[in-house]
Amino acid sequence: MTDVDVDMPDRAAGRGGRKFNARRELIVGVATTVLNERGVRGMTLAEVAARAGMVTTGIAYYFGKKEALAAACFISGLERLQRLAEEALVADTAAERVTRFVRGHFALRARIRTGEEPEIPIFSDIRTLSEPAQAAVLARYYAFFGKVRDLLRTPELSWLRGSAAAARTNIILEQIYWLRAWIHRYDVEDHPRLCERMLDVLLNGLAAPGMVWAPQPLDLEPAMAAGEGDVPEALLTAATRQINQHGYKGASVERISAALKRTKGAFYHHIEAKDDLVVAGFERTYDVLKAAQTAALDLDADPWVRLHSAAAALAEFQLTPRGPLMRTSALQSLPEPLRAGVIERSDRIARRWSGMIADGVASGVLRAVDPAVAAQMLNAAINAVADLRLGDREREPHEADRLYMAPMLMGLLNRITA
Repeated sequence: MTDVDVDMPDRAAGRGGRKFNARRELIVGVATTVLNERGVRGMTLAEVAARAGMVTTGIAYYFGKKEALAAACFISGLERLQRLAEEALVADTAAERVTRFVRGHFALRARIRTGEEPEIPIFSDIRTLSEPAQAAVLARYYAFFGKVRDLLRTPELSWLRGSAAAARTNIILEQIYWLRAWIHRYDVEDHPRLCERMLDVLLNGLAAPGMVWAPQPLDLEPAMAAGEGDVPEALLTAATRQINQHGYKGASVERISAALKRTKGAFYHHIEAKDDLVVAGFERTYDVLKAAQTAALDLDADPWVRLHSAAAALAEFQLTPRGPLMRTSALQSLPEPLRAGVIERSDRIARRWSGMIADGVASGVLRAVDPAVAAQMLNAAINAVADLRLGDREREPHEADRLYMAPMLMGLLNRITA
């Protein structure tokens, strides 16, 4: 039995007993909070011990190494979410299954906020685990993903297969992961209402009946050029790809420099520290988002055309040579002062989406939805498109809006001709 055996990742496994298991669960809960704040590379057994009111050797009694503890955190979170998916699978239709799963997650999120249960880990950091822990935990993640995919395996969705089914599964998961970014702005008592509003958008989309998917091409260059900073775009693009794939800690200066076929010295010629590069990457991402919004608002078209044209342009941008956009998971490793500024910029983007959605509702081309909730959901769906670059084959840019944006804006369970 090794320290990274994820089926039983603690050295003391098998000693059993209620007290032993309770202490182990306490450690995993505390460690998950630290993991979400620091990432795998930044988490230490000493900090976990201090927060748990223990000594470091006490943590080592349960988990021999930090990797084993991190693996246990990921597995614990995956098991909890997988139970929600399994409970939802008892329903007959896809709509009923998705509804049960999302409601279950909102209830879980409420218990987390009231301190009844520990946090769920941010799964993007699995990629920073060392082997063999990474492969074993990823296998658990794929098993969980498969359970969520099974929510859509129903007779009425027999046409939904392959990459289209995988993309819609990603949309569901990205929505529940993104909740942690905005749910704290509401009282726990508001969770049921917010849940139903999210489900309404997820299942029925934003488009009013009769709207068609026909995005207009947008020229993002003028607005993007206005937001260019001092860091070369090639460096930002290479860094974004490495961070999205390997996580903040896993995307070393060596990897970023190698992707550019440049030396480390060339990297530091343009930027002093990797934290600054992540901030610059987010600024570039928000420049692109704002450019799409601005170009769409300049269209001589109704709010539906403006909204889905902007969404399609952003989805397609992620698969161009200049893409992708920075995934929000990189935020977790930024120091708090830097993180706050990035989140504020993200909030401004969301508020602009909200205004565009409100315009559409008022004019009748969008359904009567909660603009604030719908804006956060749109941000999450755009964020999820970056996963297409991590797949096993290259895709054309136009595939991104067909796979992600059309279902997001026209209804997850609808068959869309785009």
